Amino acid sequence: MKTLLTKRLARYFRRCDGSISVETALVMPILFALYAGAFVWFDAYRVQNINLKATYTISDMISREYEKIDSDYFDGLDKIYDYLTHSTHPTSLRVSTLECTGNCDSDEARTLEVCWSHGSTGRVNLTTADIKYYEHAIPLFHEADTLIMTETFLNYSPAFNVGINAQTFENTVFTRPRLAGQIKFEDSSGTLNDCYSN
Repeated sequence: MKTLLTKRLARYFRRCDGSISVETALVMPILFALYAGAFVWFDAYRVQNINLKATYTISDMISREYEKIDSDYFDGLDKIYDYLTHSTHPTSLRVSTLECTGNCDSDEARTLEVCWSHGSTGRVNLTTADIKYYEHAIPLFHEADTLIMTETFLNYSPAFNVGINAQTFENTVFTRPRLAGQIKFEDSSGTLNDCYSN
């Protein structure tokens, strides 16, 4: 009995006949799903990588300013951000200047203030009360020193539904002003905002 079963199994595995159309119908959906999944995951990684590089570029541009910036400057930053990300998805950014006003050598006890904040495309400006959500990421810096916090937001929706849902890629970069002690911002009403007038 055992040899009969063994012979039949051996004969079955030696067979070379089959139907290519049936095999293709079984394998093609699996291959397509694998290809679509690989495409979506690679595309999401590519978009996030480009978004991070664009965030560093925008932050570096702002850090090199030595005169005040205004709403027109932010409109230009929006256009540059869209250009750098080659985005077909909605984008926005927010830039805030932070100042450390006390206990600056301690992560837990330091006092941080928002000197000014400006968000584009409907992004809400930050206030000093909002800093608690960012304290874990804000690096230590000296008292009376300022720090530029650049945040970018890119809404991403994958081409296929294979494991990645539509989401917003967010990046936050911190940079010190390079050419001036602080970056001043003139809002649309003409009010000049800086760290020492608040």
